[in-house]
Amino acid sequence: MSIKRDKISYVVGQRIKKFRTERKISQEALALSSEIYPAYLGRLERGERCPTIETIYKICGGLKISMSDLLDFDVDVKPTSEEAKHRIEKAMSGLSDEEAIRIAEIVENVVKFKKY
Repeated sequence: MSIKRDKISYVVGQRIKKFRTERKISQEALALSSEIYPAYLGRLERGERCPTIETIYKICGGLKISMSDLLDFDVDVKPTSEEAKHRIEKAMSGLSDEEAIRIAEIVENVVKFKKY
């Protein structure tokens, strides 16, 4: 699977979250066992930050998985509504208030149309 460079952080974050939730580990517990800050782990899981190899190594240790398990991008990560919100937020970040309001109205109208 080929991943665009700007999506790597997101996919890595989603995979960290997937392994963490499958193991029923809280963000705080994983952060503690990985020796990283809980807020930083949250940013990683949301794809807002790109972890270093050292951080990936620490997280994999906390999850008790190999780095190859975490970085196996051939295993698809299903898009979520959270990703959609993140993509919309990112796309709208440079817009004026008027442009953002107009786009919000368009989205609302599309949702209304879909309901019919």
